Amino acid sequence: MTASDPLLRERSNAEVLLWQSKLRVALAVAVGGFGMALRIAGVLHGDWRSLAIVIAVYLTIVCGLALAVEKRGRAGNVMLGLTIAADLSVIFTGTALVTPPGYYERTLLLALCTIQFTEFYFGRRAAILAVAGATLAHVTIVWLAMTRGAPLRWAEEATGLATFVLAALVFIIVHGNFRLRLAHIAGMFDRAQEGDFTHEYDVDADGRPDAITMVGRAYNRMRTQLASIVINDPLSRCLNRRGFELELAREISRASRTGSSLAILAMDADLFKEINDTFGHLAGDAAIREIGTRLRAVARLGDVVARVGGEEFVLLAPATDEDGALYLANRIAESFRAHPFTVGSREIPLTLSIGVVAEPAITADSAEDLRARADEALYAAKRSGRDCVVLWTHGLPPVARGTLSPSVLVSGAWPSPRGSGDVTRDR
Repeated sequence: MTASDPLLRERSNAEVLLWQSKLRVALAVAVGGFGMALRIAGVLHGDWRSLAIVIAVYLTIVCGLALAVEKRGRAGNVMLGLTIAADLSVIFTGTALVTPPGYYERTLLLALCTIQFTEFYFGRRAAILAVAGATLAHVTIVWLAMTRGAPLRWAEEATGLATFVLAALVFIIVHGNFRLRLAHIAGMFDRAQEGDFTHEYDVDADGRPDAITMVGRAYNRMRTQLASIVINDPLSRCLNRRGFELELAREISRASRTGSSLAILAMDADLFKEINDTFGHLAGDAAIREIGTRLRAVARLGDVVARVGGEEFVLLAPATDEDGALYLANRIAESFRAHPFTVGSREIPLTLSIGVVAEPAITADSAEDLRARADEALYAAKRSGRDCVVLWTHGLPPVARGTLSPSVLVSGAWPSPRGSGDVTRDR
């Protein structure tokens, strides 16, 4: 959860308030019972009947707020403000009813506990609100006591109040910084879950290392391993679908800034099911490893190779136009034709159908269109006889229609590194 997502923050506040409401009820009942026992023992004196009424009102407010939060499923600033106000009211009102004025400063200790819990669960802004509320409440009960003739002096009360405010603010600043750093690490883990491992924890920024620094260092140590687990396919040793989508978004962003072209080659191993059915899944796994090895060997520096399905692969070629993309696709197809896959002592043809799309002008919203067009071209290659390359052009029937016919495809020669290989273009 981030500070920029108010809905998630309000839902989190609701969860905290709901479980805290049970704790508030238990504490109020326990304090009331303990105080009554002390009064019976003659240790404390005061208006205990009024205190019982105050506690009853407090319990009613707490339960009412809990029901409202449970019904809405979230708690905004208003709910937090009402809860803080109820907590401080019962503390300072109860103190004024049963404690001699000379001991009012003890109330600030209870208020400090409330502030700490508020900052811990709801953040710096709510905690500062609690400090302001506690200060106002303390000044109010002191002023009321002095109007009734209590022997209090503003200088002494102000000193105690200033000490309380200073201690509260120091805690808020220190713990608030702790929360921010922890949220930063949580954000890095969130991005890592999406496959983004570009960020690392800045250990040098921690002038005074603590437990958060240790967590940050542990994340930095694990970042490489996590990246390998999350975005790589262990069988083919290429990127997986998540890793490819991350690279595609990054290259599209770069191409849209620089105005360069971008090409995608969608590839599918022909008749791969027959390898699994005839020789078993271990042979199929070996074939996937072989495909990944060959694609990485043919790919150029800067190209991205990924396995996005069972026997489906894709190659992302930055700064590549149609001619370059077709030349690369033909090289890949020829390399598979020239080197059959070997199972034991038997050679098995292993060829690819390849769909190609290359766009000269890329925008930030091009990812979905590029993927769809590459898939359409691949589908056309499969329907036109497999083991060929098809370039996407306007008018190529989309995959969803399912009406592609080889009659709409015109075969033509296209130069390849070895002078052979068919490329199919839609006219």
